[in-house]
Amino acid sequence: MLLPIGDEPNDPKRIAWMNYALIGVNILVFLLMLLRSGNEQQYAELYLRWAYIPADGRIETIFSSMFMHGGWMHLLGNMLFLWIFGDNVEARLGPFGYLVSYVALGVFATLVFSASVPGSTMPLIGASGAISGVQGLYWIACPQHKVKLFVWLFVIFVWVLRINARWVMAFWFFMNDMLPVIVGRGPTGDKVAHLAHLAGFAGGLVLMLVLRPLLPSVQDAEHAELGRSTRYSGGHVKKYERKRRGDPYGPRP
Repeated sequence: MLLPIGDEPNDPKRIAWMNYALIGVNILVFLLMLLRSGNEQQYAELYLRWAYIPADGRIETIFSSMFMHGGWMHLLGNMLFLWIFGDNVEARLGPFGYLVSYVALGVFATLVFSASVPGSTMPLIGASGAISGVQGLYWIACPQHKVKLFVWLFVIFVWVLRINARWVMAFWFFMNDMLPVIVGRGPTGDKVAHLAHLAGFAGGLVLMLVLRPLLPSVQDAEHAELGRSTRYSGGHVKKYERKRRGDPYGPRP
């Protein structure tokens, strides 16, 4: 079994409150749907009312469907990936920029998928398109970061491997999205919106390439934070600087 359990490096002093809020909203919507549906028929009606259906194309469902999930495993898998990758993207874009990017990429992924199957009546739900977009943003913003993989083989063999995040994401998208399309299952053949995932990821790549020249460097952002903190302590910025081994957000050497 291979399971991603985190990434590194992370700043323990920075709280990614917008990322936590998005995770909380996804969980809350899932729980509310369970509580408001007394039986399977009511759940199905609620599901169809707020899921996005390409043949219907109601605008409000483009947004509502992004926060719906089909079961606990669907929810937990998506939230795990959002928790791993979202905090560092928020650190680069800021809370508001991160929120706008998350929603915009989720909408983009949904519309690309809808354009590929315009007459489909299959409901589309889940945060996967938006989270794939977050991974695309992360790919550009954090080229040197590593993902921690929990490896469990034959019950007793357990490791935690640290692998470059780009390799992990490349393997994930190839095995879970590109390969099913290549072998002919198409965008909906196995009831998974592969094209939405790929579109979200591609959109995230392009968006971060556009935004990166407009963003302050990591060093500038850290100096600004340290400067604000020393206004109240009377200390000097240099006293509070941490030693760095290069810039984890910078280009690869």
